[in-house]
Amino acid sequence: MKNHLVKRTLISLIGLIFCGIGVALFLYTGLGVDPASVFELGIANVFHISYGTSSALINVVILVIVFIIDKSYINISSMIAIFGIGYTADFVKLLLNLLRLGELNIIIKMAMILAGLLIMAVGIATYIRADLGVGAIDLISEIISRKGKLQYRLVRIAGDISFVVIGFLLGGTVGIGTVVAAFMTGPSVQFVRPFVHRIVDKVIG
Repeated sequence: MKNHLVKRTLISLIGLIFCGIGVALFLYTGLGVDPASVFELGIANVFHISYGTSSALINVVILVIVFIIDKSYINISSMIAIFGIGYTADFVKLLLNLLRLGELNIIIKMAMILAGLLIMAVGIATYIRADLGVGAIDLISEIISRKGKLQYRLVRIAGDISFVVIGFLLGGTVGIGTVVAAFMTGPSVQFVRPFVHRIVDKVIG
């Protein structure tokens, strides 16, 4: 049983790292990021901190609030996500900067966004399959929909719009990448899910 939990924890960590790599590709293009990251970038801009630090701080604040409301929602993935996504994105973006690729044309940037979307989708499908909970940002929509008895889809849309608006006003980057992430992440996760689930199930046993 303990070995099974260790495997699931590692699977969750790998999935969250993949999410961070995907976010890094979005960040590097400068064409906008996913809704939650727009908000995190806005906070980073206000306090002059890195994206990873902003993401970690926001996750911690949300988890404290969730702990007060209903700690049963907090699980292993919720804790790993504090550092797994943001700092991975910071590290990968640093590596890309060191490569000094120069000014990229719009075709290459769009290719990077699509690659980032696919990697994020694999990451999301992976850490969800580990079944150890979700990150703090995702908990917001889940708790509001359950406690308020509202449709999760509608709550999530409202939440994403709020993240984008607030993040943009705080100086976060909004662009075509934001639109792609907002409308294509769900379908992309659904597309890669069968493949990802087969691999994860074999590893977990």
